[in-house]
Amino acid sequence: MALVRPLWAALLDLADERDCGGCGRPQPSGAPLCASCAGLLAVSGPWRALASVPGAPRTYAVARYEDPVRTMLIVYKERGRCDLRRALGRGLARAVAATVDGAGARSSSPLALVPMPSRPRVVRERGEDTTARLARAAARTLREAGVPARAVPALRHSRAVLDQAGLTREQRRANVAGALRARRGGLAAAACDVVLVDDISTSGASLAEAARALRVAGVPVLGAATIAAARVRA
Repeated sequence: MALVRPLWAALLDLADERDCGGCGRPQPSGAPLCASCAGLLAVSGPWRALASVPGAPRTYAVARYEDPVRTMLIVYKERGRCDLRRALGRGLARAVAATVDGAGARSSSPLALVPMPSRPRVVRERGEDTTARLARAAARTLREAGVPARAVPALRHSRAVLDQAGLTREQRRANVAGALRARRGGLAAAACDVVLVDDISTSGASLAEAARALRVAGVPVLGAATIAAARVRA
């Protein structure tokens, strides 16, 4: 026992010295984000995201895709910082609320948050679908605020796609064109308002494809919400 207690004490010390998931500053409190970085998700925006491809749904984001928010998303997805999920989910919930307001939807209507599906290889590498987990975190935040919401994984890939990073606008459109399908029985369109959710909006190509796939299945889309966007309307 004399050896076990110092080991646990050391582990607790490491937890207390966790770095901020945005700026990287040490956090003696053990909080996943410092006050400044947390404020970027909880106070700034939401803004209307600007898409560069036709067919993209009306999208709102709570932050611009630049540091330190960009770092938050990278370390959450690629470095296993699952402790950031709740803060990111709260930010995503704010973007969802802005999307609903922007569409003039009835506030009493249940919401279905449909996450952009991650590529199967990426899910295997990360051990989870990080976007789906964010959708569930956002839905939980909305329910805590009295808004009936649930995350519904209603989309799947019908073919392989490349990573969109580094592709031009036209390459992005071609890469995802026809790549998504609605899951059978995944969504009861008449019972809820559907909002697509993702971590980032860049050109809007992926969100446009997701909206198309749901429309083909007879599911109208209210709009989309993301944590960050490459371009926003000031």
